[in-house]
Amino acid sequence: MTNSKVSWGYGFKMTVFLLVVSTSILLCGCTNSPQTGSQEAAHAPKAEAPATNGTNANLAAEQPNPQQNEAITGSETEGLPSGVKVKKVIKDITLKNNYHKKVELLTDGGKRVTITDPNGGLVLLNLEYEGTILEANGRKVTVQVDGGEQQTITIPDKVMIEDDDNLGLNKGVEMEWSVDVDGNIQSVELDD
Repeated sequence: MTNSKVSWGYGFKMTVFLLVVSTSILLCGCTNSPQTGSQEAAHAPKAEAPATNGTNANLAAEQPNPQQNEAITGSETEGLPSGVKVKKVIKDITLKNNYHKKVELLTDGGKRVTITDPNGGLVLLNLEYEGTILEANGRKVTVQVDGGEQQTITIPDKVMIEDDDNLGLNKGVEMEWSVDVDGNIQSVELDD
C-alpha cells in the first residue's frame, strides 16, 4: 500500500508538471503565431479618447514632441484673427493616449492652444488672452493685452463672467478670456 501511495503521489505531481509545461507551450505558441495584418499594426499604440470634464484636465503631459510641430495644427493661420501670426512655440508636448498639445505665442499677445488626437484630428483650438481692463461700458471692454496691443471686446450675454472676488468689469481689473476658432468668446475670468 505504501508503494501505491508513493506512485499515486508521484503520478499526480507528474500530471501537474505536464499540465503546466503543455499550458506554457500552448501559450507561447499563441503569442508567437502570425497575426492578421502587418506587424506594425499589431504593435501600434491603441488610442483611447480621454475622459473629459470640459477642460481636458486629465490629459497628463508625458514628453516633448517637436517633430509634430507644424503638421498637427494644420494651417499656420488657423483660428487666428486677421493680421495675427505665430511669434514662437512655447510648448509642444505629447499627452496621455498620444494626444498632442501645442501652445504658441501670437504677435497680438495671445496664445493659440491646440490639442489634437493621435491621428492629427483637431480636438481643441482656442486663443487665450490676459490683460488689464482700461475701460468698460457694460459688457463692452477695452483691455491692454499683456505683451500685445489694446483690444476692445464685447462679452456676449450667454458667457458667464467668472468673478470670485466680485471685482466687476472695472478699470485696473485683470482679465483672462478665451476665444474659439470662429472668434467667439468662450470664457471670461476676472482676477485682482
